[in-house]
Amino acid sequence: MSMSIERAPTGLPELDIILDGGYPAQQGILIIGAPGTGKTILSIHFLYRSCSDGKKCMLILTHTNVESFLEQAKSIGSDFNPFLNEGTLIITKSFEIRTNKIHNAGRMGSGIGIVEKDSVDTVQDIPDDIEIVVIDNLDMLALYHDTEEFADKFFTITDILSSKKCTTLFLIGQEEVITKKNIAEHIAFGTIMLYVNRDEINGKGIRQLYIPKMRCTDLTLEPMSFKITSSGISIEKLFQRDEIIQEALDSIIE
Repeated sequence: MSMSIERAPTGLPELDIILDGGYPAQQGILIIGAPGTGKTILSIHFLYRSCSDGKKCMLILTHTNVESFLEQAKSIGSDFNPFLNEGTLIITKSFEIRTNKIHNAGRMGSGIGIVEKDSVDTVQDIPDDIEIVVIDNLDMLALYHDTEEFADKFFTITDILSSKKCTTLFLIGQEEVITKKNIAEHIAFGTIMLYVNRDEINGKGIRQLYIPKMRCTDLTLEPMSFKITSSGISIEKLFQRDEIIQEALDSIIE
């Protein structure tokens, strides 16, 4: 059910239409998908639109370095360097910090688990003027904590970000422990799933985006097909069922 609430544009006009104007503002949205399905690119669209709108944004990278992210963003036409220079975007270097600590821990004979800075502390340190947060991704949180710890930390993180009035995208891999992923889906305000299906006719892969949950939003519960192009994500089919019905009707008429 749709409600008149503030929305944060996604950076994709077609997705904004589906979500009644964008992601519900000041809420946490979970983006689920296996590697290569487009999670980071989806977040790039959101961050770039938010920065362009003058919102203060923060990106927390846990699985790649800053240079790789910036190169990927620039390859689809989203140059974040001007926003970084003016302070509109802040990027935390969690990946580089972890890499250095793992190297040092290895030299000292310590366990890798001790190098992970508490994720709750990281979120608590977010400046109060930040409006948009992207955490790419939650896989490290799931890796280093058991199910109960993961649930407790993720709930605390979402609560802190909500109290800071941040609109947040949490990215998580589809291959993570199913129980932890289900917990994250339950806690998050909304969920978007990215996956690749195989066309039974030609055998080609079809990228699809599915929104099973988005509170305060009317959903069609129809998967959307999309491509990843030189400009990023391009949504092709908003209502796949309608197209199938039309094709069936056309074949009958012929």
